[in-house]
Amino acid sequence: MMLLLAVVAGIALASGPAAAIQWDFDDGTTQGWSAKEAAIWGGTRELYLFPSVVEDGVWRITVDPYVTKSHYSSASISVTSSAELVSPTIGYDSGLFDHVRIRFRTVHDHPTEGSFSFAWTNEHNTGLNIEDFSEAQFVLPYQPMVYTTEWQEVVIDLGPQDETIWDGLLKDIQLSFVLEGAEASRAGELVKWFEIDWIELTGVEEQLQGELAPPDVDYFRWAEAGVFAPPVFYPMASGIGEPQVGGTPGVGVLTDLDGDGDLDLFALWRTRQGRVFTSGWLMALNDGQGALELRRLEEIVDRGQIRTDAASGSTTRSWVSLEVLGADLTGDGQDEIVLSIINEHVTEVWSIDAELQVEVLVQIKDRWLRDVADWDGDGRVELFVGKTTLEGSLLEVWDVAQGVWTAEEVGRAERHSPDTIGDFTGDGALDVLWLPIADLVNTWILGTLGEDLQRGEIFEFDEWKQRLGVGDFDGDGQMDFLTELIFEALVGSKGLALQQKSTGDRVAAAVLYDERLFRLSPVLMRDLNADGVEDWVFIGGDRASGFGVFVEWGGSVKPTQAGERHRLAGSATNVLSGDMDGDGDVDLVVLDPILGGVHLLKSSLGEQRTAVQTPADARPVQHRLGDSYPNPFNPAVVLPLDLATNAAGVSLTVYDVLGRRVRQVWDGPLGAGSHRFVWDGRDEKGKEVAAGVYVYKVEVDGRVEAKKTTKLP
Repeated sequence: MMLLLAVVAGIALASGPAAAIQWDFDDGTTQGWSAKEAAIWGGTRELYLFPSVVEDGVWRITVDPYVTKSHYSSASISVTSSAELVSPTIGYDSGLFDHVRIRFRTVHDHPTEGSFSFAWTNEHNTGLNIEDFSEAQFVLPYQPMVYTTEWQEVVIDLGPQDETIWDGLLKDIQLSFVLEGAEASRAGELVKWFEIDWIELTGVEEQLQGELAPPDVDYFRWAEAGVFAPPVFYPMASGIGEPQVGGTPGVGVLTDLDGDGDLDLFALWRTRQGRVFTSGWLMALNDGQGALELRRLEEIVDRGQIRTDAASGSTTRSWVSLEVLGADLTGDGQDEIVLSIINEHVTEVWSIDAELQVEVLVQIKDRWLRDVADWDGDGRVELFVGKTTLEGSLLEVWDVAQGVWTAEEVGRAERHSPDTIGDFTGDGALDVLWLPIADLVNTWILGTLGEDLQRGEIFEFDEWKQRLGVGDFDGDGQMDFLTELIFEALVGSKGLALQQKSTGDRVAAAVLYDERLFRLSPVLMRDLNADGVEDWVFIGGDRASGFGVFVEWGGSVKPTQAGERHRLAGSATNVLSGDMDGDGDVDLVVLDPILGGVHLLKSSLGEQRTAVQTPADARPVQHRLGDSYPNPFNPAVVLPLDLATNAAGVSLTVYDVLGRRVRQVWDGPLGAGSHRFVWDGRDEKGKEVAAGVYVYKVEVDGRVEAKKTTKLP
């Protein structure tokens, strides 16, 4: 097939092909289209959406890499503004279309030189498909282009029909724009916004059938509030919670680090600058009301794998892969941190004192973290570690008495690796779930810990699946598994399925969420509302709707009530749970590597108190309006206020830059202490306000103080 690209400046093409499907954005939405960073495939950033807004039928996308947290916004490599536009599912036969057209412009003060590329996905698995993609993807290589800042059109002539490439059901199309090169970056002249007027699929053959309507977009619906209040963001460090290779136990732990009785955060982070990956850990302390503040940030230095390029002689260091878990292993009432450094095949147990200093209690070589559980029934958990190779795996339990650590082998298997430990059958004995090694087989084995694996129950799958949960979810006395529905190389896990025994050892999948759901995190299973039924929480969504927290009350199998969903900015990867404000309810802490911080969703099951008095010896020494965070923000911002004494009249109000009142956040008496108010970015009528600068002003018994905050598109 010949793919021809034409770039035309001007308002329209008088002789251009007639529109078959047109997305004109006149309804104020992106009509299912999304924008992300160009040339990023796989992982968290493949699904990270750029901030954008639709006004007067024009879709404006923020492409400033320092705002979008671009993968390439580091000093060690060229910084570029870029955007890839991804269509919603199209679903028509691609043979109906022979041209793609798009009208766009850069919002800039001078033309820039860049490039453009076009790709699509359809049902064929032949031709120019990329190996191992579950669906074929075809790419027009990047072509040079001059972006003039005036309205321009790109027309892609798909050429003569070729049944091996451009035919069959068309899933989506992707339009990629690199808006400038390294010279603009060095001069500080990056394009910050990119605007789209319309996008069209056209075709001569289609004209015989009449104009086609754009396929309907079924959006995920997001709640403003439910059991959980809207999320509040706390900045930490870039890359916090970034998924680690082999990170089964997790990338973050809520535990009392400083011994003051409330839950703090120990988390892993991973960043990339150019071709160099850096990994480490951090500690953030809780103020008692759930607000987390970064106190210690450390890099795992000189422990990455060094690779040398034979041709150039240059060396790069890959990231250190880490796993973390917290548990009281010594019986002293304080949790220890267990950290596995995968690259070095070593697991360490750390004790952390009130000054956040680390003491390594034991170093276990050639073993990786697996789980913790009470192995000997003494009421104290033990540490389980293992070693896995292509030849097989083993499982050990480590215990400590009077400072002396001892190990005992409790399991060994060929072609399987120990995954998780618990009493899954309800008989009082610990079980181990063994999963296949490197796709060698598609059988899972559930065996009693310490017993011969040959006596375990076998579950046979049609293909490899990622384990998300284990338990008797439907109450029939049989073990069930929660897994992904399918896996795609670009975006990862899609959908949720309940795997249950059908005939013999075979399992059959019941679809809970179809492939439309992109799942970005593991599934957290915990009773969040104290009703005795385990609930499910995960990060999910799609490109059209965005991504956020999904809460399934009672799980998706037998829901006790409708679930709730909260949209998040950034790109979250993990959910932790715990009582962050001491009110007895379970709150959610969500790690976000793109924004570099955590989102806190407080539970509102108990009596809600907007303001809480602090003890006299912990009260602020003066009234003070704090700096908002995050700043800039989207969708919500925290407005801190310290009061040295009780105040009979406190008014906290948000205004626009013209002095017009936007939202009354608080009006009434308020007790002494440190308070955190959340403005959700909406006006008095509940309508989301436009991007821009806003002033928040507080009046405390006649005294006035004001500061500014900025809302992102």
